[in-house]
Amino acid sequence: MRKILLGLSSLIAGVMIFYLFQPQVAVAEDFQQPIAFSHKTHASDNKVPCEFCHIYARRSNSSGIPPLVTCNQCHSVIKGTKDDQKKEIKKIEEYWNKKQPVPWKKIHDLPDFVHFSHKRHVQAGFDCTECHGEISNLDVITMDDMKADLSMGWCVDCHKKEHITSGDKVIGQVRETRGGPVVQNAPQPKQDGTLQGSKDCYICHK
Repeated sequence: MRKILLGLSSLIAGVMIFYLFQPQVAVAEDFQQPIAFSHKTHASDNKVPCEFCHIYARRSNSSGIPPLVTCNQCHSVIKGTKDDQKKEIKKIEEYWNKKQPVPWKKIHDLPDFVHFSHKRHVQAGFDCTECHGEISNLDVITMDDMKADLSMGWCVDCHKKEHITSGDKVIGQVRETRGGPVVQNAPQPKQDGTLQGSKDCYICHK
């Protein structure tokens, strides 16, 4: 009897461990934001630079989620022109009055064992769209909209590539603002070198 109980206990423990360490697949509903924020309305239609809201991108590892005061300082004046916009902007006022942050849901995410620095990439001249895609064209962002799978292989391939530079900055498409619409027929700066990313494992796995 004792052997049977020990066997059952081991089986239950094994099943629990197996379940706990299985990757959890997210579903679309997991990314429904508390406020229907449109990157297209802000970054494309109204030319708001990414770094106006994501204020830490050029000087920190994380790009940062905009604090509620950033949203409120604009939308205490800008109330929207359409009924659906007014409804969503009203939610900002409600969070502000309750002194609660907006519980935004993270879509572009990396495992905890991966170290990524927005600052290093932004200061090297890379545009937000290199990893995040043309977000300024999107009203709603989902996992399917991501340009990159953010896998190790994708990152390593980019680090192996020789990126054309001008003045030690990576040359990309000329845009109205960082992450914003492309300026058509804009002249490109003169190339004076190339840049490759580090191949040192420690850079990403500190």
